[in-house]
Amino acid sequence: MSASNTNGPVSAATNSSPAHQLKSERFGQGIWFALQAWPALTVAIQSQFGGPDGADKRDWLAGAIQDILENDPDTDQLDIETVLLQVMEDEFEVRLEDESEVLVAATIVKLKDEVTQGKFDTVDAMERRWRERRGKGPNLGNIQVVQEGGVNDATDDSDLEVYGDEDEDATMEDAPQLVPAAPKEKSEPEVDEDGFTKVVGKKKR
Repeated sequence: MSASNTNGPVSAATNSSPAHQLKSERFGQGIWFALQAWPALTVAIQSQFGGPDGADKRDWLAGAIQDILENDPDTDQLDIETVLLQVMEDEFEVRLEDESEVLVAATIVKLKDEVTQGKFDTVDAMERRWRERRGKGPNLGNIQVVQEGGVNDATDDSDLEVYGDEDEDATMEDAPQLVPAAPKEKSEPEVDEDGFTKVVGKKKR
C-alpha cells in the first residue's frame, strides 16, 4: 500500500461486512503505529537513508505487511522479522544488528491475533500514545546514526517504547546503531570431487 499521507496511519479496509472492514482498518493502523514507534526506521527516514520519500516507504511497508498477514494465514513472526530486515536493507540500505525488528514483529503478530478476535485494546493504546506525542517531535532516544563517509548524528536522550504486552510497554534501553549495509558478496559455487555443484538452501534461524 503506497500512500503520500505521512501525518497518520492509513487504512486498507476492503469492501465486505462492516465488522470485517473495522478489523482490517484497525489492524492496518496498528501496523503503522508499530512502525512509527520503531526508532531504527524513524532514524533511517529522518536521515534520508532511503531518499526523501522514506515516510512513504513506511506507509507502503505497513500495507505490504498487512496484505501478507491477511492473505497468508501461515505467516509467522519470523516471516515478519525477515520482511522488516529486508526492507531496511533494500529500501534504506541499513543493516540492523540490534534485533529491534523482533519486538516490532511480535507487536504486529499480537495485533493480528487480537484484532481477529475483535479486540482493539492494544491498537487503541498505541493510537492514544501516538496522539499524545504527535507534534512533540520524534522520541528517538540517544541513537547514533553512522553513515558512509563517517557522518554521525546523535539525538537527545529519551525513553524508547514499542508495544509488547497488552498492559505495559516494552522499553528498549539500548539504542540501535544504524549502519549502511555493505554490498552483498556473491559466493562461489562449491564443486565436489565428482564435479557436482553443491546446492545450499537457506534456513530460518
